[in-house]
Amino acid sequence: MRVAALTTFAEACGIATYSEALTAALRELGVHVDVFAPLLRSSDEARGEPPQRLWSRERARLGEAWRVFQALRRARADVVHLQVNHGLVSPRFVAALSLMCRAAGLPLVATMHGRTGGKRSRRLAFKALELALTGSALVVHNDAHARELGGGAHVIRHGIGALERHDLGEAKRALGLDPATRTLAHFGFLHPDKGIEAVIRALATPEARAAGELVYLVVGGTFADPVSRSYPERLRALARTLGVDSQVRVFGEFLPDAKVTATLAAADWIVLNYASGAHQGTSGAARVAVTSGRPIAVSRAPIFDDLRAAALTLDTLDGHALQALFAEPHLSADATRRAAKYCEASSWRAVAREHMDLYERALARRRG
Repeated sequence: MRVAALTTFAEACGIATYSEALTAALRELGVHVDVFAPLLRSSDEARGEPPQRLWSRERARLGEAWRVFQALRRARADVVHLQVNHGLVSPRFVAALSLMCRAAGLPLVATMHGRTGGKRSRRLAFKALELALTGSALVVHNDAHARELGGGAHVIRHGIGALERHDLGEAKRALGLDPATRTLAHFGFLHPDKGIEAVIRALATPEARAAGELVYLVVGGTFADPVSRSYPERLRALARTLGVDSQVRVFGEFLPDAKVTATLAAADWIVLNYASGAHQGTSGAARVAVTSGRPIAVSRAPIFDDLRAAALTLDTLDGHALQALFAEPHLSADATRRAAKYCEASSWRAVAREHMDLYERALARRRG
């Protein structure tokens, strides 16, 4: 089987990371995958082996859809798999490409990473994307998103890597920390809706100080948005104002996978305190965090609803909550055990097999 993957790839992007892992798993199972990606923007950070870059994201027009379609034909694709999110592809580009594929008898599968909501312009853009994909096989990562789309989408879990196991003390020493230092970590792109400021404020409370010295590792880069770009310094300034700057390390860059894992392995708890996330299907960053082998605590944000079996859910994030994380050892042991079980059930290889089944069904419908 030959699959053409249309997605961000080899760049600092959550969907790129997702697609790279899925592509690798499919190839291991014998699927031939050709990758076609959008053009890089001036603010994008390329990494790894570059794919063919063919369209201009949300500004792509009919001519670019035709160029992509011609590339699909040259690649002799059996199935086209498009990764869809707001700003990644324009509705007119998707509509034109969908019509071309349908006319050629070429099945189109589309994974919907974003959910509707937010400003009126955003809601209209998502409705336009849904209409443009009429007749395509849609993939989402959870039942709630499928219901939002009318129940016709295929639910395939977001994949997760193999569980890593590192010695906590050694991981702390590698970062220059005393093994006795109690450590928290955040992982994911930096933006005000990630709840990082609330954690920094909690560090300054008497309750958190009573738990002993706490260090907060804020691991994650910024994306092409002025608010995100300036956010690392905003976090550092807040820590200085509250007198906890010696306890807060803001990395502010998109780190290689091995560096991410090594850093997260030094955390007694990984705390993902997102304040929103209702417009995203699920969190890829949280799944990377789970594979670190360290216990995860997450907020009530809907983006974590399909990950709660692998994490401790916090109703609030304040000094009392941080104190409880360290005062009750069974919480850590239970979260770690459940995370390991979750990794076993949601491996990228298992997820790739589910995609292969969907591709075969899509091909069978076209042949029929």
